[in-house]
Amino acid sequence: MLRVAALLLVIPLAGCGGAPKPPPEPPQPAPIAAQPEPEPEPEPPLDDAPMLDVVSAQPTEILLDGKPIGTTPITGRKVAPGTHEVTFVDPERGNRTMMVTLEPGDAKTVQSDPPPSIQESGGGDAKSDKPGEK
Repeated sequence: MLRVAALLLVIPLAGCGGAPKPPPEPPQPAPIAAQPEPEPEPEPPLDDAPMLDVVSAQPTEILLDGKPIGTTPITGRKVAPGTHEVTFVDPERGNRTMMVTLEPGDAKTVQSDPPPSIQESGGGDAKSDKPGEK
């Protein structure tokens, strides 16, 4: 009988649903994700970028605006418009630096040959190539 009484007490509690449910929360807007910093716009293609060729009689290391860019011959090097410093590195005779100014669409060649070495003449027996002269 005790069991029946306990059962009768539990049934009314189950029907009432226990504690009242809180009202549903209003839908919240989705949190706005932090926007990443926009990446800088890529530079436009250098279709009209000036082109530079650098040549010399002997393979020579080249600096463009103080930075190494390779050994001659250098062809079709795209550069920004403006004035640039082209240095021919020559540890024996000293570097030679030239300035070149390029506008959009320009194509220029910078050429440097080392100065001729000084040759001393023996001064003694100079022979002529002309026939009949001694």
